[in-house]
Amino acid sequence: MSNIASSLFSVKILNCGFIPDVPRWQYQKASIPTWRFYWNPEPGAWVSSHAEDIALTPDVAVLIPPQTPFATRSERVFAHFYVHFSLPDIASARRLIWKLPAQKILAPCIAGNPGALTFRQLNMAAAAAVNSALLMLPESALCQEAAPAGNDVFNKAMQIIENDPGFSCSCEELAKLCQSSVNTLQRQFLKATGVTVKKWILNRKMEYAAQLLIYRGSSIKECADQLGFADRYHFSKVFKLYFGITPAQFVRSGGIPLP
Repeated sequence: MSNIASSLFSVKILNCGFIPDVPRWQYQKASIPTWRFYWNPEPGAWVSSHAEDIALTPDVAVLIPPQTPFATRSERVFAHFYVHFSLPDIASARRLIWKLPAQKILAPCIAGNPGALTFRQLNMAAAAAVNSALLMLPESALCQEAAPAGNDVFNKAMQIIENDPGFSCSCEELAKLCQSSVNTLQRQFLKATGVTVKKWILNRKMEYAAQLLIYRGSSIKECADQLGFADRYHFSKVFKLYFGITPAQFVRSGGIPLP
């Protein structure tokens, strides 16, 4: 069995949805701990990485591996189908955005009227789309990636953060845990993810918060406790600054595409 075939059984859908009216999609220096799949049934939005600007037209779907620095923009309200997923023990050999033919990936129910799908149907369609997209990648893109030489501090830090979604140490404290200087830790993080340590930790917490709220039905207080916030009010304040809406609004909307 090839690496691609075996990896398909490890796909875990973390969050997915179809939003008919995304009002704003202006994000700079995004870098997320999980995979992303995006498709828009109408033009009006772009995603860019490494100086490449990709227009999200109906015939284009994009796949973004973890730790890939990217930016987004839009010129008007647009509809958006998104999937956040993980692929345990698999990493992209190159952190870049994969541009794929949407007509070969999307099931007819998605390309036709995704807004009419039930929650369960949407999750099934999302899993099908992700697996189809992964099958279109070259096999080298889904091979387990060896740790980059000279990146030991980054790898140690990532292991610490990923093992504790509520990790709240400062950059100085994390550097000590990694037996490194702050400058070395920050330099390796920026090189690997395109964002600072502080930003990455915030991304990780908010990613996990979205999963707790949408898929596990956790209360706001439970999220605050698990993620190391002082109380639900502090968590709600940080959440709103990050997503633009409160946790309660986030749950009612079924989640939004990207922090």
